[in-house]
Amino acid sequence: MNHNRFLRFVVVVVAIIVFLPVNIHASGFRLPESSIAGMSLSNAVVANTDAKGAIIYNPAIMSMQEDRRALSFGFMDVKLESHVDPELGTATDSQGDNSIVIPNFYYTSKVSKKWAWGLGLHAPFGLETKWPQGTFGTFATLGPAIEPLEPEQSKIEVANLTPNVSFLINENNSVSFGVNYYDVRKLIFNTQDIQINGSGDEFGYTLGYLYKRGDWSFGASYRSEVKVTADGSITAFGSTADASAEIEFPAMLQIGLRNQINKNFALEFDIERTYWSSFDTLEIKHNHTIVPSPITSTNNWEDSNAYRLAASYNVTRAWQLRFGFTLDETPQPDDYFTARIPDADRQLFSFGVSYKPNSWEFEAGIMYVKFNNRTINQPAGSYQNRIVSSGGADTDPNGTDAYNGTYESNATMIGIGFTKTFME
Repeated sequence: MNHNRFLRFVVVVVAIIVFLPVNIHASGFRLPESSIAGMSLSNAVVANTDAKGAIIYNPAIMSMQEDRRALSFGFMDVKLESHVDPELGTATDSQGDNSIVIPNFYYTSKVSKKWAWGLGLHAPFGLETKWPQGTFGTFATLGPAIEPLEPEQSKIEVANLTPNVSFLINENNSVSFGVNYYDVRKLIFNTQDIQINGSGDEFGYTLGYLYKRGDWSFGASYRSEVKVTADGSITAFGSTADASAEIEFPAMLQIGLRNQINKNFALEFDIERTYWSSFDTLEIKHNHTIVPSPITSTNNWEDSNAYRLAASYNVTRAWQLRFGFTLDETPQPDDYFTARIPDADRQLFSFGVSYKPNSWEFEAGIMYVKFNNRTINQPAGSYQNRIVSSGGADTDPNGTDAYNGTYESNATMIGIGFTKTFME
């Protein structure tokens, strides 16, 4: 395949992925799985110079690769089950789509012994919950003025396009810099009687570092926070008006240490910190004449850590087995809990396989995510007291008895991917 034909092939793959629906279910609306290799190794790959799927996590790896060019692409099918047994209301499962497909893509090219560039596309954030009317009975008990505020659908669709360049400082050190383009394709924040939607985009940046000596490697990557203004509309009581909201996606720092214990077996341990404290208040401004403005959702999330462990074992020269485990902390405190994003601490278990007989590599993996059951037990009448004490100005139900109950969730991800490398 000549260079021009290869580039046309890359353009076609990107176009296919861009126009696929990116409709994501994810805890805390963070989706760290950015490649099939990453998913199989529970995302502990920031120091992994062997797996091409690690490059989207740490682009500094690019300039340490021997291949002239490489193209990786894959698809993950995600199935989420979420259930609530409310203290007052009707026990139910979330009615959102329970099985969706998420694409991922990365292309790299070495332009000299020192320099390389790459282009990645994946979906780093997303969520969908959809609760039928009557799930949370507190809203109906507070009368016709409050009943329409019961949450219905909450949804975020985000696609991330990230070009990067990498520079090999010397045989042991490399760095990278890139741009993060976040395309918020859909933001939905509906109640049972009010529909709010919007879209927008914005830029951030990424930094990467890799140190490798002998059997040891250390990697680090940083992604900046990105604040997106989503413009759209609000529809209520038979009329529609303009609306806008700012949503701030958090910065993320991941560091990892990897050791090739022998020629067949390797271990990596990563820590990732997500700076969720930037997700404090979602404020929707609008000019609807009946609905009070702004509509405010106070979240006040906390920075949280994920602890990741991965192992790989080369069965033969062509076959590799992959294993991973993660402990992931929830950023969501009880005092600001919302059923729109019913998050909890969770454990991730993963397994995968790679088959590389030649310049083609086939990958497959599976991940199971077990959320801890979470029971919310805020003081009785706390939602009504908030409304009364504010004179009706504060109707935000987050962190009140409106969401009292027990929440259960789990997710399963299955993915396949392909990588093609070129030495010329």
